Amino acid sequence: QKLTAGTRSAVCRMDDKDIDQAKLQVQGQMAAQYIQEVMQKITEKCFQKCILKPGAKLDDSEKVCMAKCMDRYLDAMALVTQTWFARAKATGTPPGEPGSF
Repeated sequence: QKLTAGTRSAVCRMDDKDIDQAKLQVQGQMAAQYIQEVMQKITEKCFQKCILKPGAKLDDSEKVCMAKCMDRYLDAMALVTQTWFARAKATGTPPGEPGSF
């Protein structure tokens, strides 16, 4: 896709604040997509583990199993994320930058 003169001019007029805002927006979108993908994977893994005979409704044991399974995955993910941010902070590397964990 070719840039028109007007589009090129608009891109060239972006100042550092606009660029930083665009970066934050992209990072937010990437984070939302990552969370969605993780939740889908967690749901799939827990479903495989907990739902032995799929039917119209979950029985009580399946509900409890799903809740505990998802809680364990989310707790583990929170711990990994917390550790990752702590290491990035300790090394002075912003999360998501080259050289970060």
